[in-house]
Amino acid sequence: MNAARRRKRPALRATGCFAVLVAGIVLATVASAHHMDVLNGVAVGIIGITLGIAFGQLVKAYQTQVRLPVQTRPLIAMSQAMDAGQPVSGEFKAGLRDVTPGVPRTYWKHGRVKLTPQSVTWEPVTGRARDLTGAQCAGDRRIDTTYTEMTLTLPSYYKGENVRVITLHADGSDIELAAPARLLEIVRYSLARTTPGAP
Repeated sequence: MNAARRRKRPALRATGCFAVLVAGIVLATVASAHHMDVLNGVAVGIIGITLGIAFGQLVKAYQTQVRLPVQTRPLIAMSQAMDAGQPVSGEFKAGLRDVTPGVPRTYWKHGRVKLTPQSVTWEPVTGRARDLTGAQCAGDRRIDTTYTEMTLTLPSYYKGENVRVITLHADGSDIELAAPARLLEIVRYSLARTTPGAP
């Protein structure tokens, strides 16, 4: 999930902020020595703003370094199981909505896809779980950047990923599932394994 790159970005930004901070301190010192009150005020403002930004970036760097590996470990385990042709177990966050022809589309709902060797389910934040075991994949598309996808909200750590939408036909109805492409690939693999008659 590009974890290494994401860990570096906030740290690099923080380093840049500290460089600006040093320049601001030098400017404030020179302005103070020459009794240039306006320039001194500007320098103090730059120092204050830069300190705030640098602190924010350091906090973000720490959070990214700690949390992203926690998010990527299950993905790595699921990917390794799939690549080895083994049953997949795990869970991840995904959006879901109903898109059955002739029925008004519902809003995207938040939830988790849960995979076991025997089943594929989607569990909403509140409400009843949806059994997707044996569902047939009926399509794949990119996220629509127009207003039609405005109700789709995915976790911040999915930012920068290749988020896709797949259409699944299950129990006489069609649903759409949104998540990063690699996770949807794992879903397809698990669905194929849980389809009756699959090895």
